[in-house]
Amino acid sequence: MFTLICLSLSLAADAFVTAICDGLAYSPKTVKRIAIALSFGAMQGIMPVIGALCGDKILGFLDAQNYVAFAVLFIIGVLMFIEGFDKKARSSPRFGAKTIAFQAFATSVDAFACGLTLNTISLPLWVEGLTIGGVTTLLCAVGVFFAGAIGKTVARPERFKIIGGLVLISLALKNLVYCFL
Repeated sequence: MFTLICLSLSLAADAFVTAICDGLAYSPKTVKRIAIALSFGAMQGIMPVIGALCGDKILGFLDAQNYVAFAVLFIIGVLMFIEGFDKKARSSPRFGAKTIAFQAFATSVDAFACGLTLNTISLPLWVEGLTIGGVTTLLCAVGVFFAGAIGKTVARPERFKIIGGLVLISLALKNLVYCFL
């Protein structure tokens, strides 16, 4: 169980950072904060299970996983960064279900690859998926709610869109670097 919790924490790191960025940049309402945490947790829990069930059949995808994560995080990061400078976007931010779904997918691609190794942990697959998803949901909820509290005390939240965009671009570039390692 200790190994699974450590794996869960490491897989949740990108989602946690993204949730903090969302909370700071958009100051979403409570329902959307919960949706962020649940979406990220669900994807993190489902993707390793799919990876474990597909096994060797998907090894070709593993070569492309970091490219996919790079592309999605990079696009979202650039859009968030640009939105930080756009006065019109500040008054009506474009942060909806589609963006949350893309972020949840992009931050869980690595969990898909880790699914291939889940058979080394001697727990039922559903327990592993629920643990990974639960840890991610909890961390993302803490991140997005804590970030929202900080965002309310700051006078210029558009800066967080710029910073959040740069953080997501950094996460994307990290995935691109892994393509060459």
